[in-house]
Amino acid sequence: MHVGLALCWLLDPGSRPGLEGDASVATSVLTELPPTVTAALLLGVATVGLVLAGVVACRRPTTALVAAAGVLAVVLGVLSADLRVLVLLGYLCAVLGPVAVVVLLLAGALRSRRGRPWAAGVLVVLLAGWWVGLLEPRTVGDVAVSLGTALANEGWVRVHLALLLGGAVLWALVAVAVRRSARGACADCGRPGARWTEPAAALRWGRVATAIAVAGPLPYGLLRMSWLTPWPVGLLGTEDVADPAVRLFGLGLGAAALGGTVLTAGLLRPWGEVWPAWVPVLRGRAVPVRVPVVAGGLVAVVLLAATPGIVGPALDGLAAGDWQRASFLLLFPTLPWGLALAAAVTAYLLRRRGACAVCGAGELALWVRA
Repeated sequence: MHVGLALCWLLDPGSRPGLEGDASVATSVLTELPPTVTAALLLGVATVGLVLAGVVACRRPTTALVAAAGVLAVVLGVLSADLRVLVLLGYLCAVLGPVAVVVLLLAGALRSRRGRPWAAGVLVVLLAGWWVGLLEPRTVGDVAVSLGTALANEGWVRVHLALLLGGAVLWALVAVAVRRSARGACADCGRPGARWTEPAAALRWGRVATAIAVAGPLPYGLLRMSWLTPWPVGLLGTEDVADPAVRLFGLGLGAAALGGTVLTAGLLRPWGEVWPAWVPVLRGRAVPVRVPVVAGGLVAVVLLAATPGIVGPALDGLAAGDWQRASFLLLFPTLPWGLALAAAVTAYLLRRRGACAVCGAGELALWVRA
């Protein structure tokens, strides 16, 4: 796909999406390069990827192939490192997350008495939001229009960056698979492995990683929740303070961040392994291991990709004495948060994967008890 895109961009530089964006909020390699250089670079990387894919498929696994796949994953990761993928994910979570939670709690309240207090709390919040004007149809419509305009203006840019990031993840997985084959391990589970991959060990170091990951979104989420008070932090202009649409969208982002805290904590809670009684249809069933692993892994990758866009401007602000920009390092600790979340998800996988269906190696899954 990228070979075709790069050729189109070389022949018609104007067809390339506007990767330049806003230099104050988007820092990446593609942001700094001219369109023709970007197209030539992507063409070269895509061509190398095609050749390497053929070599991996036809030759015996070697250390050199592992290194080549790893290097290609790193290159794609560097090219995709941009804040806008995180912004896209945040927008989607801010809009879809609260809706999904409300629907889930209301539906669960019909199935379980335990869910009714939570559902009642949600209804109280909705009524309060309508009373103060945050959930009026006009306000919700203004948010929808603003969000639609933002996605339309840079939608293709974010999709392209997401494709690059997806390629980096896929090549990283290829590197892992080739390494397993090269050392004679099971291609499905990687066993035999080091002692730190055993379920009991994963539970120990996974607790530390999960605690750090749980704290990651708290500063941003609490800041956004201050917008419910008469002293909203981060709203500098009187127009923003008075605009209910601005507050509503900010609260959606804050709710998504705090929701991420709750879901991350589920990696070490029983309800992260068995669907609670108030969840319709799925209640009482085991949570598929891949659901938290894929979701948490996606967020971790996006956080790490956004790190240059956070750290660069924040360090510039720190050097210039601009404490507002420097505070981004505390509000968006994407590097430690992303690394900790990746480790927490890995620990969850190692603890719950159980015996391998392919090679039969491994122990029974280690479950967390209340």
